[in-house]
Amino acid sequence: MAVNRGSVHASITAMLNKIADPDPDIRFMQLSDLASVLSSPSSEYMRNESHTAARIIDALLKTLTDQNGEVQNQALKCIGPLAARTPGEIIAPLIDKLTNLTDSDIDVSIPNTALRTLIAALPHPQSNGPPAQEVKDSYAAISKVLIPRLVGHVVLPSSKSPPQLPTGLLEKQKDKGYSAEAVDVMIEIVKCYGSMLQELELVELAKTVMHIIESPQAGGVVKKRALAGVGALLVHFNDVQVNSFVTALKDSFDNQQLTTEHRRFLIATIGTLARSSPSRFGPYLNDVVAYVLQVLSRQEMSSSSSVDDEDMDADTETEELRETALISLESLLGFCPTEMHSYLSDAIDAALRYLKYDPNLAAIEDDEMAGTQDDNSDDGITEEPVDDDDDEYAELDDDDAFSDVDDMSWKVRRCAAKVLYTIISGASAADRDLLFETIAPVLISCLFNEREDSVRLEVIAATTALIRKTGSSLTHELTRVDSSENPAAPTNTRKRRRQDSEADRKDPDLKGLVATRSSPPIMPASPPTGSQAELVALVPKIVRALCKLWKKASMSLKQASITMLKTLTSSRNGILSDHLQQLEDPIADALKPSSAAGSGGTGSGTSATVSSLQIETLTLISTIVETNGTTALIPFVIALIPPVTTIARERNYKVSSEALSTIEQFIKALTPPRLATASQDHAMHIQKLWEVVENRVADNNTDLEVRHRAIQVFGVLIARTSSTHLLSGDARVKSLGILDDRLRNETTRLASARAIGLIGEAAGVQDNIGTAWLQEVSLEMANQLRKADRALRVSCLESLQYLALNPVTSSQYDTKTILQLQSLLMPLVSTSDLHLLTPALVILSKVIPTNARALVNEEAVHGLCAITQARLEGPPLRAYLLVVKVIGEHGVGAPLMKGLLAIGTAGETMVLGRAIGTLLVYGGDNLGVTISDFLKELEISEDIRAICLALTVLGEVGFRMGPQSPVDVQTFIRCLSAEAEKVRLAAAVALGSASSNNVSQSLPIILQSLKQDAGQDYLYLHSLKEILEHSENSPGELAPFASELWQKLFAVSQSEDNSAVGAECIGRLATIDPGIFVPELAKSLEDANPAVRGTVISAFRFTLGETSNSYNNLLVKMMTPMLQTMLNDSDIANRRLAVTTLNAAIHNKPELVIPDIGQLLPTILDASCIKKELVKTVKIGPFTHQEDGGLDLRKSAYATLYALLDSPGAIPHLPIAKIFDRILDGIPDDTDIRTLCNLMLSRLSVIDPDEARRRLSALAEKFRVVLSAKIKENAVKQEIEKVNEANAAVIRTTMELDRKFPSASTDASGDSVAWKGYVEYVKKEFAQVVRNVLAEAA
Repeated sequence: MAVNRGSVHASITAMLNKIADPDPDIRFMQLSDLASVLSSPSSEYMRNESHTAARIIDALLKTLTDQNGEVQNQALKCIGPLAARTPGEIIAPLIDKLTNLTDSDIDVSIPNTALRTLIAALPHPQSNGPPAQEVKDSYAAISKVLIPRLVGHVVLPSSKSPPQLPTGLLEKQKDKGYSAEAVDVMIEIVKCYGSMLQELELVELAKTVMHIIESPQAGGVVKKRALAGVGALLVHFNDVQVNSFVTALKDSFDNQQLTTEHRRFLIATIGTLARSSPSRFGPYLNDVVAYVLQVLSRQEMSSSSSVDDEDMDADTETEELRETALISLESLLGFCPTEMHSYLSDAIDAALRYLKYDPNLAAIEDDEMAGTQDDNSDDGITEEPVDDDDDEYAELDDDDAFSDVDDMSWKVRRCAAKVLYTIISGASAADRDLLFETIAPVLISCLFNEREDSVRLEVIAATTALIRKTGSSLTHELTRVDSSENPAAPTNTRKRRRQDSEADRKDPDLKGLVATRSSPPIMPASPPTGSQAELVALVPKIVRALCKLWKKASMSLKQASITMLKTLTSSRNGILSDHLQQLEDPIADALKPSSAAGSGGTGSGTSATVSSLQIETLTLISTIVETNGTTALIPFVIALIPPVTTIARERNYKVSSEALSTIEQFIKALTPPRLATASQDHAMHIQKLWEVVENRVADNNTDLEVRHRAIQVFGVLIARTSSTHLLSGDARVKSLGILDDRLRNETTRLASARAIGLIGEAAGVQDNIGTAWLQEVSLEMANQLRKADRALRVSCLESLQYLALNPVTSSQYDTKTILQLQSLLMPLVSTSDLHLLTPALVILSKVIPTNARALVNEEAVHGLCAITQARLEGPPLRAYLLVVKVIGEHGVGAPLMKGLLAIGTAGETMVLGRAIGTLLVYGGDNLGVTISDFLKELEISEDIRAICLALTVLGEVGFRMGPQSPVDVQTFIRCLSAEAEKVRLAAAVALGSASSNNVSQSLPIILQSLKQDAGQDYLYLHSLKEILEHSENSPGELAPFASELWQKLFAVSQSEDNSAVGAECIGRLATIDPGIFVPELAKSLEDANPAVRGTVISAFRFTLGETSNSYNNLLVKMMTPMLQTMLNDSDIANRRLAVTTLNAAIHNKPELVIPDIGQLLPTILDASCIKKELVKTVKIGPFTHQEDGGLDLRKSAYATLYALLDSPGAIPHLPIAKIFDRILDGIPDDTDIRTLCNLMLSRLSVIDPDEARRRLSALAEKFRVVLSAKIKENAVKQEIEKVNEANAAVIRTTMELDRKFPSASTDASGDSVAWKGYVEYVKKEFAQVVRNVLAEAA
């Protein structure tokens, strides 16, 4: 080590000697080598080597004054590594020498940059725990030397007389003015050491910075940096300091000599305060908001209009003042929405006033814009004539007709539009009327009359936000209205629903085992009412305005218009149905490669290209096709087929792929079931679409992504034209051949398998699918089941399932092919992957009947028997029992029975017993075992597992045979008294299974036995649970006993042991006759016994899976009152159950819950708060720990908030700002809550990026708390892993937010200082974790 230290010291000495070399290249290289040495671990010794550090400092100070710029820059790169190696006692001299350089002749940015680099490299304080000694030394040096040099005098009192300091760096320099770089140094100090700054230091820095802002000699650049400094300082102010600062700000406003420019920067300060720390500034907002609104008042607007037109300087200053006031108003509304709510009306008036403000228009009135108002218009919207092509004065409307060189009013209008966007985005449900009655008419008027593209873009953004805010909520109000008419009808969703399968309806045994992929006709929306009617009334005006501005619109404006139309289309089915013909030309124009020709520049920072405009337009077309009925849609589709098919051949793969997706929607619109009757004209258009798609599929030069999409569309086209004459036979044969070829190609195999599945599902007798083709593709897909690619295996298996389920295709398999398919399927008949097991078993159930004796061979029997050794439930178990049933029905069950009996008690009792019972019922008399054998086993056996198996077998026999079962109910009841608990429970389940198809005889016996023996009530509840689970088999038989059963279930469920099972039984019983029992549940919520209320809440949760019309009709009016009663229960355990029930309702019945979620959400938000009265300190011996009685409730509340954010229909109803508040409190909370908060942040960064951007600084503070958690010295491995996982999760969220808001970590404004510093801290202190996270995301 000594040798290494000596060599490093010698090399540093040599470098220092050469740094003064006259050759600048040598000086540069020596500095580069010095930076490398200082960054290496070998230079650590310098922390205790003051002499060497001092020599390096002196050398670097000289090179900072070097005449060569590259040498200076290289010297700056050495400052950071040097700071990490500098002993604490010489940091202060180093800072002093760097500040002295500002008085030299060199560029002042050099020493200031060196100071910033030095401060950033010094040790910084952490959020948790006291600062380390090295941090204290660094802060002491900054406090002693740098802060006094910044302000020009000693700040902290001292026993010694203060020295006379030169002019402060933040003060006005002789011949140089104020320095923006010095303000950056101050911001760096606050960013790194803000938590350690003392009150006097904060006050002096704030005074100095405010002096810059208020100084008429300071330039605009330095004032803007000073505003950022104020924002950085405010974060560390206490309440007294904030109060003093606001008071001083008010005094400045009240100054009689206040100039326009001075006033502008004071108002900008208000906006900075709101952005930097809303929580601290919010309570003082009432004191200053009037100064902002006063600038935008009608009185000031009138007074300024009297200024002489020739006084352009004064006019420009006034416009800048208004622009700044609107920017500050936007910040106040966005960052302090709660405090600004009482000023919302004034803010809207101001924004609307200046949105219409245009002094270049000759005739402007307070409430009118140029143009003509419709005589029949009652909304005050002013509109231009629809056709102005023949107007002899039309050229005066051109943008060039006005001289905008000195006109700043467009900036004012743009900021006013942004204010309206913020107001609309943050509007609550109570403000919806205000949006339509006040804001919407003016926005539409500006679409007609505005002449600046940058303003139009903001107006369109605000209008889009208005549509999104109202339209989305209206869609779900609509859904609720429609659900009362047909609540069980499936919503218009792309999700697959197992219970809706066509195969289910044809074969009840397949119920819940097969997914459907239907595309039902678009249901027309119900007549509009309320706000919905207001939105519909705006549509004609919006369409006319867009068609008018389209002629001369820039590309960015066109793209924004398309986005607005897409949002409007998604808001309500058929909302544009009456205007599709008007939109054909603009949409077709947007699809042209030269759509931007002659349109000028983009007009604002919004990026738009020809490709992005085409892609956005194609998604609009797809959305229109998906949401409109066939009658209005067909002419629109036919008109757009030529341009869409043209760009489907584009070389740009993104455009081509999106065009193919649009073609897919065209195909669905032109084919059944969307199109009831197809004509020859439709066949002609289908043929054109087929030619385009076939070209993209067959062309090997096509991009792979495009080919995948084309193959998918190919499958949809062939499937949708099945059993019709829309596609010629030759084209169909050629298509099948192409798909066969693509299936054999590794790069297109996955897409081809999925397409073949679509074709197989829809194939009809008329399609003439060749036997040879079917067998080839089936075997090819079966061969892929051995591949490692899981997506390919799942798709091939699913497609084989649809081919097997369709009688048209399955009948064409010969025995040889079926045997080959079975051999390839058998490896999947395993419990290692239950997702693949179910479709594999469904396929076997369909192919076995074709040749049962050949297929039920030794391999099949072995695979089916092996399954019984693992636990199965749900769809896999039903599919397995279906295969067993099919085998028994075809008389080949003997080998299988032999194998099942050989497993015996080694198997899973529930699976094996039900399989044997099913085979006994359907297998005939040649199985080698009978029901009597199991009855005898029950009597003589002493093996507990054998008895349980026999009971399960007999229970399944009773279930399958019903009243014809030879097994008497008393057989099971006798076993309920057995000594072994397993036997008693098996007997209870078997009793329920056997009774479920023989309710009239068995249920009276069970009811009679209830309440006779408290020990057996639990067992009888399990029997009743089985009966109620199968109640759909015999709903009428339960009706006579329902009332008595209801009473006894409530009585039995009073016991704590019985409450869970009893609640499930009550819930299932309530769905049998909801008209009677659901009101009873509602009444029981008022019971004085909290145990009864808890049982009712749990029971109600079990009812939410019911989808019957009668039940949903009843819940339309009862759901919200019941949930409110549950959530306000006095018992905390019941409240947690209620929150869980609400979560289940959001997932199962969103159309009933979401419209009224505003009534339930305050309770959920309150439940997510930490209640100090529920936190107790518990002593266990010498140790104490805290027990949080409200933790489980908080976890449930956060889970419910996440469920709401994951439900698109709920988003317009949610107070995003309040949810962010809960997330901020949840990040330092329990690990599970923090995980949910991280997930919610990911969702919110997409849902409301503006609000997420505003909260970054607050999030940085909370994230630091988590990352600063210290691991105890005696921590065990699990605790260390827990902390590391928490850190990784926070860093993962941090990197995701940094990726979505890249400007936040580079923005120099004051409101981003905290986030910027935090991101730098994470990347420095957790570099390896950051690299791992970025590698995962790549």
